[in-house]
Amino acid sequence: MQFTGTVKSFDADEGVGYIVRDRDRHEVVVRSAGLALGVETLNAGDRVTFDVDMGTNPQARNVMRC
Repeated sequence: MQFTGTVKSFDADEGVGYIVRDRDRHEVVVRSAGLALGVETLNAGDRVTFDVDMGTNPQARNVMRC
């Protein structure tokens, strides 16, 4: 399932940040490895689409700017 949301924060040096889902306002972790091909970094306030890997620690993947 694909979600939309807004980047709350992303630290390019650490390679980790948070996205707030539009649907339920929950925060989802995003790591550099979860960025779609061609997306190198994110900025706070960016609107994005993404999937969620529902493993032990849910994380955003295939993150692309809208």
